[in-house]
Amino acid sequence: MSSVTSKPPRILVVDDDSAVVDLMRQFFMNAGYRVEFAHHGGDALTLVQHDPPDVVLLDVTMPGMNGVEVLERILALHAALPVIIVTARSDRALAAQTRALGAFEYVTKPFEFAYLAQVVNRALTRAGEDAGEVG
Repeated sequence: MSSVTSKPPRILVVDDDSAVVDLMRQFFMNAGYRVEFAHHGGDALTLVQHDPPDVVLLDVTMPGMNGVEVLERILALHAALPVIIVTARSDRALAAQTRALGAFEYVTKPFEFAYLAQVVNRALTRAGEDAGEVG
């Protein structure tokens, strides 16, 4: 595996449910990713603004700022940052809305971790292609 950087990709998990955060953190850390988390949108935006991750896994239903607002603000800061919506809301209109705003994908809970990992890998591949992978 030849890579410009030896650091594994960083995932930011944004979800107000600690159990979900813990499961995702455990799965992706075991898969070799660096994982950070935020329990609400304000913390997520601070992290994205100061040190953008490689991909964001974002819940929709959270107290305060909802995931759609967070998505819009993240993409206003970093338009090419892949944001994957991960939510319990199986809502076609919401899925279409978030994709139209620029979400990479819309994944409903409960999900298979293998599927979510495939989506993350596709997002990272696309982000690398968009960045031009110079090196």
